[in-house]
Amino acid sequence: MAIEPYLYLDTNVILDAHHKRWQPAISLMERINKEQWKCITGHLTLLELLDTEHEQIFIDNLLSDGYLLSKVRDLLGVRRQERWGLKKRELDEVYINIHDYLTQEYPFVSIEYPLTESFWNKAEEYCSTTNIFFADAMHLAMAVEIGCNILVTRDKDFKRIADHIIMAILPEEIDIALTKLAKKN
Repeated sequence: MAIEPYLYLDTNVILDAHHKRWQPAISLMERINKEQWKCITGHLTLLELLDTEHEQIFIDNLLSDGYLLSKVRDLLGVRRQERWGLKKRELDEVYINIHDYLTQEYPFVSIEYPLTESFWNKAEEYCSTTNIFFADAMHLAMAVEIGCNILVTRDKDFKRIADHIIMAILPEEIDIALTKLAKKN
């Protein structure tokens, strides 16, 4: 019997598919749904999606107020200040939009909350023994802790490092990963 894929999706894959900005991510999401593969992401993904969308709205607001791109770049650091930050209505709208597209567009992607001591120990280990960012260390720890056998990311550096711990692939490499899983059997 072949080993079934159990996928962990990095935030960038979900963002690329949702914004329809990278065909391999879009195709992978469609295939996951069609094949009914077990697929998860971590709660960290929700937080990263919120942060990314908040920043985009902040930038859009500044540009619509007539700020030049050079000034917008300078102002990115003040986004959390009350004078510059998003209004409650904007924050609520972002949360609702993200929650809606995760539950409606991708109901086949489970969001996991592995808050065990083992998870935190793995995240600390990966952060201290590799050159990945803490958020990537947490994604990697979640994938391993939950028992996924494939981590999907668009980040080639993260993929290269994570691949020493779990099979890590780019979205367009899913067939290669499936072949590797079949050979493990």
